[in-house]
Amino acid sequence: MRPLKLTLSAFGPYAGKTDFDFDKLGTGGLYLITGDTGAGKTTIFDAITYALYGDPSGNNREVSMFRSKYADLETPTFVKLTFKYKDNEYTVKRNPEYERASQRGSGVTKQTAGVELTLPDGKVLTKTKEVDTAIKNIMGIDKNQFCQIAMIAQGDFLKLLLAPTKDRIEIFRHIFKTKLYSDLQNKLKQEASSLDNNCSKIRQSITQYIAGINCDESSLHCVQVSKAKNNELPIDECISLLEKLLSEDSQSEEKTAEKILSIEKQADAIKLNIQQGESISRAKLLLEQTGALLEKLSSEKITLAAALD
Repeated sequence: MRPLKLTLSAFGPYAGKTDFDFDKLGTGGLYLITGDTGAGKTTIFDAITYALYGDPSGNNREVSMFRSKYADLETPTFVKLTFKYKDNEYTVKRNPEYERASQRGSGVTKQTAGVELTLPDGKVLTKTKEVDTAIKNIMGIDKNQFCQIAMIAQGDFLKLLLAPTKDRIEIFRHIFKTKLYSDLQNKLKQEASSLDNNCSKIRQSITQYIAGINCDESSLHCVQVSKAKNNELPIDECISLLEKLLSEDSQSEEKTAEKILSIEKQADAIKLNIQQGESISRAKLLLEQTGALLEKLSSEKITLAAALD
């Protein structure tokens, strides 16, 4: 921001209307205001800060003190600042609440506080809230930061140098417009933290699954399984080990299935033999019964033949 022109009217020690043409000082953007004590140096700082932010540059002064005690009742109190920012020209005018001569009859009346901001396109803002918001958006810094970096009163530069690191970071972040990168950095930190938490949960889950691995003592991977359960293997090696165990189990399952099929065939053969044996036993019993019957019939035949003789 480069001030072009400042007008004070009945403001502080300036009883009348006073103009400061900063354009005559060149376009370097760095101005040194010097003078004897009480010459009005601080008032210039207050006027610029008040025009932009509606407050004085120092914390020990009140806006109600701005009305010049040397001014007559007919002279209005206001400050008007024309400044350039990024090749755009703005004009802001503010007045505090003060007592002035009544326009109707004698006596005095209260002039309410007011503000006007003329934008580069000619649009004029007159509401305090919208003007304050617009100024902060234009400048990119608040009043305290402005007083520390853009308009430094006696001893205030030392305050910036000695300010806590956190405060200086915030000030320079606004100056160099790095808040976007700070927000991105914070977002990436949050995402990294979230991913780290998810990884921790996944590691916990993997550890629980690994603890439940069963391995036959005759397996070639028995030693590796023991290491995995003791968290001595990296995750990728654990995954490789699980794949090998699954392959081993698959082969074992195939062999077991073949054994079961063989046993089932043997069982079927045994069942057939049993059935055949049962048939032979029944035939033998029938033969024995038939032989006994034949023997009985032969005996009866002999008896009958003897009786006939």
